[in-house]
Amino acid sequence: MKRAFRPRRKEASAALPASRTYRKPPLTARAIAYDVLSRAAQSGQFATRVLESRLDAINPAPQERKLAVELVNGVVRRHSTLDLIVRSQLMRSQEDVEEGLMILLQLGAYQLVFLSGIPEHAAVNETVEVAKVWGESRWTAFLNGVLRSISKLASPEWATVPASNHVPTTASSSCDPATHKYRVLNTAVFPDPARDPIGYFTAAFSFPAWLAERWFARVGQDELYRWGFWFNTPSKLCLRSNSMKISRDELLERLQSAGVGAQAGIEPQSIWLDQGAAVSKLPGYSEGLFTVQDESAMSAARRLAPPPGSAVLDLCAAPGGKTVHMAELMQNQGKITACDIDGQRLGLVTDTCNRLGMSIVETWAIPTPTNDLPRGPFNAVMVDVPCSNSGVLGKRPEARWRQQPTDLQELPELQHRLLCTALARTLPGAKVLYSTCSVEPEENRAVVNHALAGFPEWRLVEDVSFVPGAPGDGGYQALLARD
Repeated sequence: MKRAFRPRRKEASAALPASRTYRKPPLTARAIAYDVLSRAAQSGQFATRVLESRLDAINPAPQERKLAVELVNGVVRRHSTLDLIVRSQLMRSQEDVEEGLMILLQLGAYQLVFLSGIPEHAAVNETVEVAKVWGESRWTAFLNGVLRSISKLASPEWATVPASNHVPTTASSSCDPATHKYRVLNTAVFPDPARDPIGYFTAAFSFPAWLAERWFARVGQDELYRWGFWFNTPSKLCLRSNSMKISRDELLERLQSAGVGAQAGIEPQSIWLDQGAAVSKLPGYSEGLFTVQDESAMSAARRLAPPPGSAVLDLCAAPGGKTVHMAELMQNQGKITACDIDGQRLGLVTDTCNRLGMSIVETWAIPTPTNDLPRGPFNAVMVDVPCSNSGVLGKRPEARWRQQPTDLQELPELQHRLLCTALARTLPGAKVLYSTCSVEPEENRAVVNHALAGFPEWRLVEDVSFVPGAPGDGGYQALLARD
């Protein structure tokens, strides 16, 4: 089993039992974040999925919801950096600190170091209060002391270059190094970036060493650090307008009229929101006027461009963003067979189609990625394969901790089988779009070349690699055509 974002330890945990009910009034963002992180550490589930479930159950006020999301994602994303910061102020071994207490220390440290808008007294006192809420008053003195030490460690000064006492935080524009910000610490905590650039990146940006080594060898130090800022800066929300119901300009005007800051993107249907938002509360959501999708993912269906009346296979469809986009481009004429091995996530495809008004999609549950598939033949196939997610580590904060080096040996084999399966289920003149959200060469062009070697009637029309932060997610797309 792949590990969760934090290895479980044997010490007793103070996680909230599933049967316990919440106190009234509703819990604060910090208490919610602690509950979510504790549950995730105990169960091995994705913290982001636990967070979604708990927010639905609790329905906190908008500001508490926003902070809870920031705290959970931030602690998961930066947990190895937080561990180093916390350990630097401990007078005992980290292994002697109970898991629940360590989570609270990380929560407090994240606020003190990374969230400059939160007053120091609020970060310390309200985090200590969480221990009391969950009946762990025995932790309060220790928790208070360590957090106050961390508050003294974190200087009010900021820098624009890396150093052993500089913590990279966020960037207003990850493509521009001039916007990169480092929080100055009063003591060196990390390796010297001049002598050990990979060690600094691993510790200060919070990435696995094996991934840092791969990227450094390929892109060098400056680009490596830019990627780190991109993946550690919460991304803006990107919407794709539903062309069957509304134009992008009309949707943009509707959002702006409702007080939602938004700007047109590069893709013809894309809109970037200025700030995060509860998607289901945005104007036009219930009417199916848009769906959420990054620009790089948005270009996949447009690149495949199945015409109206086509027979299309979507080989790995869930949760359905590319599926409904193809249905829009086909003007809801023809048929799309959407396959996936995850029946629950396949239900999301149906839900999205219903909300957006797309009736040409038929879902098809399969037991394994290449078994019991519809035989076709098809005019077009979308092959959005399972991958390492290395191009979307900002949106999927736990992916960086769950992937292992061996995945880059196993995943290309699966990706090759899926692509070959797609190529074999087509009509003459058909097109296939191979897509990943990975920046690893083994999962991208190498897979395409391997598959084409066994299908001489197919050719590569074009391929594109998406660089993280320029301006959207990283990934890869290859359009293949059958002569």
